[in-house]
Amino acid sequence: MSSIYDILNIGKSGMMAQQAAVQVTANNIANVNTEGYSRQEVIFEEGTPLNSTPGQAGTGVNAAAIQRRYDSFIEGQLTDSNETLGSLDVQRSALSKIEDLFNDSMGTGINKLLDQFFNSMQDLSANPAGTPERVTVLSRGDALTDAINNIYSSLNQLQKDMNSQVSQTVNEINSITSQIASLNVDIRQAEINGQNANDSRDMRGKILNDLADKIDIQYFEDDTGQITVIGGGLATLVEKGNSWTLDIESNTDNYGYYNIIYSPDESNVTNLTDRVSNGRLKGLLTIRDTETSDAMDELDRLAAAIASEINQVHRTGYGLDGSTGINLFTPSFETGDVLSEDVGAITALSTNTGTGSVSATIDDPSALTFNDYEITFSGGNYTFLNKSTNASSTAVYADPSTFTFEGLSVNISGSFDEGDTYTISAHKNTAKNLQVAIDMRDTARIAAATASTDNRGDNRNVLALVQIQDALTIDGTSSFGSYYGSIVGRIGVNSQYINSQYSAQEFSSEQLHNMRESVSGVSIDEEMANLMKFQHAYQASARLITIGDELLETLMGIVR
Repeated sequence: MSSIYDILNIGKSGMMAQQAAVQVTANNIANVNTEGYSRQEVIFEEGTPLNSTPGQAGTGVNAAAIQRRYDSFIEGQLTDSNETLGSLDVQRSALSKIEDLFNDSMGTGINKLLDQFFNSMQDLSANPAGTPERVTVLSRGDALTDAINNIYSSLNQLQKDMNSQVSQTVNEINSITSQIASLNVDIRQAEINGQNANDSRDMRGKILNDLADKIDIQYFEDDTGQITVIGGGLATLVEKGNSWTLDIESNTDNYGYYNIIYSPDESNVTNLTDRVSNGRLKGLLTIRDTETSDAMDELDRLAAAIASEINQVHRTGYGLDGSTGINLFTPSFETGDVLSEDVGAITALSTNTGTGSVSATIDDPSALTFNDYEITFSGGNYTFLNKSTNASSTAVYADPSTFTFEGLSVNISGSFDEGDTYTISAHKNTAKNLQVAIDMRDTARIAAATASTDNRGDNRNVLALVQIQDALTIDGTSSFGSYYGSIVGRIGVNSQYINSQYSAQEFSSEQLHNMRESVSGVSIDEEMANLMKFQHAYQASARLITIGDELLETLMGIVR
């Protein structure tokens, strides 16, 4: 049988439940602008009824739980979107810088300077003995080489900046994974005691998205509320309350730039560099190892072609002082030049185990392709491969061996192990080192003539030099100007594509954020309406207690 005391208890439970609802609503309003916050709500449930006459009587209401409004599917989509946005944002910014380096719109680009240089030689052909014309040739040559040097230097610096950011990003990833592991523990401890760790879950979701911005991740939650996070396709970064760090390691096969290393224990070391597929880390690696590397190689090829083609013709002519065999540019690309850091490069891969040596010299400047080559030893043979055209030559190795291939003379000697590989380039670093070889005080050494003496009116060699401008000297298909134009075009197309992809992904991300807000976001209007509703319910419960008290007083008066 119910009593007046039951009425008082029902009023008390109603007040406490509505008070909890008001508190949660106040917290929602306070966090209306908090990034990553999910709106919370009180779940009400009826109290356990009492058996009574004429039937079971209710005992009021309980605030059973405080839950957050959350859609795991939308959150997963946002995480994926953050990965892609992070990668595209890095590439978009860096490609814009690269595009600016090659921009000819201000009239100071390489194409314009090429035109000015060849125009100065055209002017020299009209007055082959003229000192002002000769000074102009050298000064225009200096302007051209300076521009090529500066672009190369800027690309190299951008590459170094990307490498530094790789290290910084790895440190940020390690910091985030440590925080996630700590939050895993907090969530488990709270929820194992019957609480809902709403705030900790919101914080973990936010920094999980921060992690996705930096590296591609997959994650799943276990029955204790803790998540396991896998990065780079296979590296377990977080499991329950444990986290594992990523490390960096200099790669001697890539100019000392960093590899991404995952080593959960000393016996298990994995190189993740080629496995990272998204996030800012992927964008940094793409710019560092592909975009800037390709642009620098193309600039090297252009600079090498300019120096080699012009020097070949210039060496056959004569200066006013009778000099001949003189180069107009350095590097010279003459027969017998040894490939070194200043003229090309030969690099042994760090994985080589043999003790042999490889050297190369220029055999025929006119046959040089300025492509990258690779020589590999296998099964007692060696294979020399043009990595651009896939043209190759294979022969049995006998110590020592010398062979010629596309303008290069290669000498190999010593002992090589299976799989030993060397890379060879005749043009590497040319854009970095390209200079005019004739001093401004030695203008008489400019070889405008084809005769050694009495040649002050002889312009035949400088006319041959002028004709090089439009000759298809690069791959037999491109002039200097058209090849440079193809570089600019490729970079522009890449930049436009990445910008387009970024805009599309940004729009998609905005839509996902809107969807999240519709589920988890705080609406001030809705919360104010709830606040009034809970306030009135609280007042009604308080009024119920007042009525119960009055009933009790009446009853006590009758008894007395």
